Formats: sequence, structure tokens, C-alpha cells
Amino acid sequence: MIGLYTMEVIKIDPTERNVFGKKNRALRRQGIIPVHVYGLNKPSLSLQIDLLTLTNTLRSAGRTTPVTLKIQEEEAVTLVRDVAHHPVSGNIQHVDFLRVDVSQMVNAPVPIVLFGQELAPGTTGGAGIVTQGLYEITVRAKPFDVPSEIKVDCSVLDSLESSIMATDLKLPPNVELVSTDDERIAWIQPPRVEEVVEPVIGEGEEGEEVEPSEDDEMEDPAVEQPES
Repeated sequence: MIGLYTMEVIKIDPTERNVFGKKNRALRRQGIIPVHVYGLNKPSLSLQIDLLTLTNTLRSAGRTTPVTLKIQEEEAVTLVRDVAHHPVSGNIQHVDFLRVDVSQMVNAPVPIVLFGQELAPGTTGGAGIVTQGLYEITVRAKPFDVPSEIKVDCSVLDSLESSIMATDLKLPPNVELVSTDDERIAWIQPPRVEEVVEPVIGEGEEGEEVEPSEDDEMEDPAVEQPES
């Protein structure tokens, strides 16, 4: 089967944030990251989450898996929309979460992960290597139906002519492909053949006669030339 998929349920408990602007630096020094929640025509919320929890959440959710934020007695289903990093250190500075309606379809990018490359018959004996051309596809589904990743089995690649297209993927129920059907996900790339350049034999080299030119014909100094 081409296209295995995984789904996750992620819940975290942020707390209300009462610090804004430059004072957020003090929060970050304590290992706490400011976050912002908006969307669905509801008031935006300024919250904060400890760095370890937030890092693990971003690693698991990416931009496809819904994150349920428990805010006091209310739960908000969100998607990660923006992650701001420090330009020098790369540390997380701020994260935006977008509220989504769980009953409405959304477009979401889903990562593609290849496996079984070493089992592809088309690579036997060094005939070629598995090459990945597409690293994510866009799907349309309700938030909790969006897979966190799609695993593609490359053991079906049996020759240099075979390839796996986006339309070959077996998606979960209630998930539609938005990406173009004819996009190539993986194929067998033949090995590169280095062109052998024949050496060019120059004039006067062994095995070749060189016709003397008129300029090369020397007069015998011992023989006087008649005066004209």
C-alpha cells in the first residue's frame, strides 16, 4: 500500500499573560514563551507556555496537527500559524495559534516520509537510487482528520521507469488531495555516468608525420644563391 498515515491528538494548558512588549524578554529568560491566539471572529488572547512544552508541541504538531489549548474552562482547537525565532540564536521568541472550526474543511500541508528505499527492486546491483521529488502535499480535510504525516513505501519501485505520483497515495477517509495529481513523489534515479574524454594528440607527437611548411625549409648557407 502506498501512503501510510499517522494522526495525533495534542493538548496543552497555557496560562494568561499579563506582560507585553519589551517585558517579554524577562519571560523568555525564565523559559516562558509568549503566544497569541486569534481567529473565528473571537477576541484574541495573550497567553504564555513554558519553553519545553512548547518545543515538544511544535515538534509533534508541525503546521498540520490541531493543538487543543485549554484556557480556563474553555478549549480552543487551533493550528500553529507562525513561529518567530531570534535572528541570531534561533531561539523561539513568539508563536501564533489560529482557532479553527472542527466542523469546517481546511487546507493543510502534510509532510511526506519515505521508507523501504533499500527494498526497491529498481536499486538492485547499483542500477539506481531512490530520489525524493516532493516533500509535502496539500490536503483538504476537517482539522482532526488531517494526518500529521504520510509515509510512502518505496519498495514498489521495481525499475528505472517506475515512479510514485501524488495520485498514487492512499489517503485517510474524508481527506482530499489538493496538490496536483501528476506531481512525482519518488522515482529511481540512474547513476551518473562520467564521460571519458579522449586525449587530443598534438602536432609533432609520436606516430604522426608533420609536413614541413614553407617557412620551415632552410637554405643551405654553404651554397651560394645565384644573383638574379
